[in-house]
Amino acid sequence: MENLVIRPYEPGDEKEILATFNLVFREVCGEGYVDRTLEEWRWEFQENPRGMRVILAVAPQGKVAAQYAAVPMAAKSPIGETTFVHAVDSMVHPDFRKGLKKPGLFVEVGRAWFDYIRELGKDSVGFGYPVRPAWRIGNRYLGYSLVRIVDYLVAEIEGFRPGPTGRAGVEVESARSLDKGEADRFWEEWSREVECAVKRDGTYLDWRYTRKPGGAYGFLLARRGGVLKGLAVLHLWNELVPGGAAFAEWMVLPGEEGAGRALLWAAREAALEEGRERLVAVLPPWSAEAAFLGKEGFQWIPSKQYLERRLGSYLWKEVMTSQWLADHWFYTLGDSDLV
Repeated sequence: MENLVIRPYEPGDEKEILATFNLVFREVCGEGYVDRTLEEWRWEFQENPRGMRVILAVAPQGKVAAQYAAVPMAAKSPIGETTFVHAVDSMVHPDFRKGLKKPGLFVEVGRAWFDYIRELGKDSVGFGYPVRPAWRIGNRYLGYSLVRIVDYLVAEIEGFRPGPTGRAGVEVESARSLDKGEADRFWEEWSREVECAVKRDGTYLDWRYTRKPGGAYGFLLARRGGVLKGLAVLHLWNELVPGGAAFAEWMVLPGEEGAGRALLWAAREAALEEGRERLVAVLPPWSAEAAFLGKEGFQWIPSKQYLERRLGSYLWKEVMTSQWLADHWFYTLGDSDLV
């Protein structure tokens, strides 16, 4: 740690952040890794409507030795609108991993990040899907707590046949984006039934899916009488489950099962056209959305069958404990960087 300065991001740091990020993740991901671009970094951090949460350890010549970062998102909660932060891109440069006393630079920067969040006073819940080594360190030294070990909802496309759409007049449109006003109105109606969720309004959906550089997301919009009744955001090439086409978002208004089935038919056809083998979703098991997909033929598959995913949290508001989040927080794959 000698000669390292631990501080928040400053304008111009992004070049060295990217250099360390790409070095570390080339090593982690191996063959096939594609370097992150400056455009992608700016989208995720500088252009985020909710700002950024980045703490760095910086060497004298400007090299980024370590980073602890998170992506903030507006959220509905029992204390009103607040901010959830998704931990991403935590890393230590290989040159700074040796010769340090335990618990090491990762923990020192993580502790500084937690102090920074407390001083800001804006955020209620932090969350992430850490791999096992990061989970062990975070649980021991940084206070990570477990919400749940994640299971996947999976439907094998061969032989998958959703039920009939029911009432006539449901039409599904495939689109690259969604009108902000229509998205805001849909969020207001859908969120009445939910106590806790990232705020999926027009601003968020535009930033998260439409404006993401290289994003391969497609909106499926189910309307009846011209009014939006359900939406899904589908990523056709996601290998969280091999051969998967993943639902980044799945939101259907109560009582509109026909709209949900119409979305499933449209997703099935899109996945078949791309030669995909299965549809995949991540949803809280208590949710009506998960129950609906189960009724339509999706099966629960433990993530440990591929690579175990733990949904962990760290909390700054006592009303939202890990158990409360497990029972009330509506989350999707789109809340994370897994899709």
